[in-house]
Amino acid sequence: MRKHLLIFAVFLGMAVFVFFQARELLLVYYLLSPLWLFPLFYFLKEKIYLLFVLCLAGMVLIHGWFLFQHPQPRMFMLLMVQGALFFAFCTYFWELRRFFKIADERKENVRKNLESLQGKYQMRLNSLRHLETQVGSLMNLFEIARDFSECMDFETLAEFLLKKLKSELAFQTMRIFLILKPGQEDEAVRVKIYEMLPEGIQEEERELAAQERADFNAMKNTKTMLRRDNGWSFPILEGNEMIAVFSIHGIQEEDLARVEVLSAYLVLLIKKIKLYETVRELSIIDELTQVFVRHHFMERLEEELKRSLRFKLPLTVLMLDIDHFKRYNDEFGHLVGDATLKEVADLLKRNLRRVDLVGRYGGEEFIVAMPETRVANAAEVAERIRSNIARHDFQVYNDKTKVTVSQGIAVFEGDSFADLETADTKLIASELIQQADEAMYRAKEEGRNRVCLYKDMKRS
Repeated sequence: MRKHLLIFAVFLGMAVFVFFQARELLLVYYLLSPLWLFPLFYFLKEKIYLLFVLCLAGMVLIHGWFLFQHPQPRMFMLLMVQGALFFAFCTYFWELRRFFKIADERKENVRKNLESLQGKYQMRLNSLRHLETQVGSLMNLFEIARDFSECMDFETLAEFLLKKLKSELAFQTMRIFLILKPGQEDEAVRVKIYEMLPEGIQEEERELAAQERADFNAMKNTKTMLRRDNGWSFPILEGNEMIAVFSIHGIQEEDLARVEVLSAYLVLLIKKIKLYETVRELSIIDELTQVFVRHHFMERLEEELKRSLRFKLPLTVLMLDIDHFKRYNDEFGHLVGDATLKEVADLLKRNLRRVDLVGRYGGEEFIVAMPETRVANAAEVAERIRSNIARHDFQVYNDKTKVTVSQGIAVFEGDSFADLETADTKLIASELIQQADEAMYRAKEEGRNRVCLYKDMKRS
């Protein structure tokens, strides 16, 4: 401020000097009055508008006095030249400032793009490492599970049946037909067969013979067992599709009831084994909402916590629950509810960064992890999510509905642990989620459709 006042004082001194000297020698006015433009431009550039107005008023008074005393064309030319110079100064300054602003914006865009690329690279690298870990874990899990349960694959099931039934039931042969490639009634059907004989088990993969295909189609249409010669066949259905057939030959008529009980038991075993084989490769994406399933989210959260601890970075967890969703489901139906869940998940992802993690925690609960995010930024994101969902029209089939969400926020400070080796990321993740959950329920207690911070709860 002292510098500004000094420049203003210089301007006043110069103006007084020019005014008194030019009354005797007008040339002084012509030579020195253009210098007044410099303090005037300086005050405008520095946005010191009070001193700018005072300087401008002083210039107008002095120029007006001299113009009144000497109304000559050259006087008008002097004022026009000075005005043009001042306009040129201002234009140059504004263009220069605009140039630097564009340069800064381009620099910022380059920086953001670089950060985004780094985030994508890190996310894909982490996903690749995670998938490698998952593959190894799944193989170990499969081996362990097979050792623990006798019936986790069809070969073990065949051995189990042969072992248990050899001394209990007189038979010539038993077969399990697994349908590998279903076909139309007149098309080939490929099956894998486990044939159990008193002396052992044989495996075979082939296409069904014509008579077998006709029998299978008959069982599929009637959904009942079929007897041919001295053998019985029992269909195993999943909905309207036949997934397997159990057949037994050479039994006595009085043993049929026992075989029927056995076939009912086999239906559950075979469905369980097929389901086990279907989910053997662990799915990480929720089918409805297309966000992470809960267990995968927890694993990724622990990874992010380790990174936060290592680099002493903050990490925020956000819990989100759709308000009155049970009543919403009862009113509009579960199909509308599922469609709304999917759209809420889409809105949630659109308001988050690519590096943020989103998971489905429960029926209508979602959980978000925001790496390198402090509570102020997280609260701003949560409020934006809440507002966008509350204003959104959910057009589902013929129904146009609205929903609101309640959210809880908890923050982990990565620099809060001095010894990284003693930090239990599983326990930290559990506590962090519990805090966010408590904050979310506080938001519900306070009226729903709002965001609650866990740290504010501790203060109150």
